[in-house]
Amino acid sequence: MNQRKIGTVLSYLHILISNSVSIIYTPYMLRMLGQSEYGIYGTANSVISYLSILGFGIGGAYIRYNVIFRSRHDEEGEKRLNGMFLVIQTVLAMMVFIGGIFLVVLSDYLFGNTYTEHELTEIKIIMILLILNMMVSFIFNVVMMALQAYEQFFVIRFVLLIAAVLTPVVNVIALRCGGKAIAITAVSLPFSVLTYLFFYIYARKMIALRFSFRSFDRGLMKELFVFSGFLFLNSITEQITFSTDNVILSSVKGPIIAAVYSVGANFKAYFLNFSSSVSSVFAPQVNHIIATRRAMEELDELFIKVGRIQFYIVSLILIGYGAIGRGFVCLWAGENYVDAYYIGLLLMLAVFIPAFQNVGLEIQKALNKHKARSVVYFLVALMNVGITIPLSSWWGGIGAALATTVCMFCGTGIFMNWYYATHIGLNMIRFWKSIASILPGYILPVIVGAAIHQFWEMDSYYDVLGAAIVISASFAVSVWKISMNQYEKGLIIQPVKKLLVRK
Repeated sequence: MNQRKIGTVLSYLHILISNSVSIIYTPYMLRMLGQSEYGIYGTANSVISYLSILGFGIGGAYIRYNVIFRSRHDEEGEKRLNGMFLVIQTVLAMMVFIGGIFLVVLSDYLFGNTYTEHELTEIKIIMILLILNMMVSFIFNVVMMALQAYEQFFVIRFVLLIAAVLTPVVNVIALRCGGKAIAITAVSLPFSVLTYLFFYIYARKMIALRFSFRSFDRGLMKELFVFSGFLFLNSITEQITFSTDNVILSSVKGPIIAAVYSVGANFKAYFLNFSSSVSSVFAPQVNHIIATRRAMEELDELFIKVGRIQFYIVSLILIGYGAIGRGFVCLWAGENYVDAYYIGLLLMLAVFIPAFQNVGLEIQKALNKHKARSVVYFLVALMNVGITIPLSSWWGGIGAALATTVCMFCGTGIFMNWYYATHIGLNMIRFWKSIASILPGYILPVIVGAAIHQFWEMDSYYDVLGAAIVISASFAVSVWKISMNQYEKGLIIQPVKKLLVRK
């Protein structure tokens, strides 16, 4: 329980600091690189991110099987599981290398009509560096999953927090020394290697991580890949949904439009990070509830409890971004990035519902009932590509983001809630009633946000900060008085009381 609490706090601290550093650092990078160079950098990341699907989703299966072996006190089985995962991940890393080289060669055909020769050479070098980085992450994936299964959230979040601060500092040094997109990609590789080596040494000492490469259980391996097959399909879906837009825009509009879209997509990433890292903290607890065959009502309680907290957080961000985002983007990135505000807002709306329901995905995986979701989301993603191509040609990045929003709502809003109720067994009527009980407390901050958007001039960062404080204060007061239950108030009151007692 303490690890989960600490992990949750550090998750938000990590997100807050890393996003703050990114917000401070990104405008500097945009100006140092220029739109074209930043567009190349963002497109290279989008293309290489497709290789992440070669993980086949088995990383998500590790926690489930690790919890099963530990609940049986089967240490030898756990060692064989670790060994099997390491072998599989190493093979997959080699597949990443082969697939990456194919994408490097394919880049001539994808971007030859809109990129210069120099830009084509540059994107290929960046892609190769990103391939090497991804190979390292694949090989060390079993270490990260083991630490998460043992709920070692403090060290994971703390080290990632340090890396989030140091990486931009090194990048700024590289840019000031004359480096460009290639340089800032290159410096991330040694950071990754050192970070993963630390986690490996820590895991060996603190959770006695060991590997056995003898007598792999073929039945388990088959079950693993059957279980992971639909997680693999889910990975494909995510890449199609969130990476294809940038590739399509680069192909039909060039690197400058892709750069604007990348800036808008950054805000979606900031938004989603605030909820997804919390759900990962609860993954071992969900698996343990199911492995020990406890009542479904316990999962309902967890789903509602975490969902409400996530809803407070992501809705505050959405209200704040809607009110002050346009002025902030123009100050932060420049007037020529104004479309990034609308792109960011559309993409936030696209992921809004799953942002406060993502514990449900952990429940699905633990129950091995994630197959239908993967298939339906894949079909929705293909529909998204079909709509994105014409909308991108007509309306550029805003058209691409609009296509994603419409398609995501069909999948995450309509289908997924029906599936939770009819096939998972969660009480969705109770869930949405609980969420609806929060909404009266939103009347004041929404009115305040609308007034600020309409009348508050954003001529400086002080104006943006002042508006953000006003919105946050109105939100905090209204939600505290009207929306929060005693448990949620206790999450704030108890730490404050402990702090005051210590003083």
